[in-house]
This record gives sequence, C-alpha cells and structure tokens, in this order.
Amino acid sequence: MHMKCPKMYVLVRKDFAEIYRAVQGGHALAAYALKYPIEFREWKNSTLVYLGIWYPIGLSEWEEKLKEAGKSYACFYEPDQNDAITGIACYDTGEIFKELSLA
Repeated sequence: MHMKCPKMYVLVRKDFAEIYRAVQGGHALAAYALKYPIEFREWKNSTLVYLGIWYPIGLSEWEEKLKEAGKSYACFYEPDQNDAITGIACYDTGEIFKELSLA
C-alpha cells in the first residue's frame, strides 16, 4: 500500500484578495514554524498547498476540526481584522482537506 507523504497545507480566507491571502498564509506558516519547529524542519520547505475557506465561520470550524482530529496546526490571528483567524497552517497527508479547493 502506498503511503502519502505529508505536505504543508495553508488554509486562508477566500474573501480576501489573492495578495492578502498570500500574506496571511505566510503568517500562518511562520506561526507553525514557531509552534512546531521539529515538524517544520521535517517538511524541508517542500510541497506547499494553499486552500481557500469561506469566511466568517469557515476557519474557526477548521480549527475545531483539526483540534478534534489531533493534527498539528497553527493559526494566525490578524490584528487588523479584530484578531480573527485569517490563516491556518497544518503539516499533514491531506486526507482531511480533500473537500477543499485551492485558494
């Protein structure tokens, strides 16, 4: 049986402009690196997948889903958006994200 290699998944708000999605995703990725330095080094800056989530509820729901699934993830809370979650980074095989589309 073929085992899937983990990738870095970054969930961002689809209601933001593309450049703002990229920035928020970068913040989430940095938060992940600080929270999980061993897993971040294991990733080795390889495959990075940006996925889009509809706001306002979507990212909060995904945070709960990842927490319940026991995944390693990090959220970024944007001060300019009233400290709302604007990005989530998660190093995973991606099965949990199969319903999502690219950002």
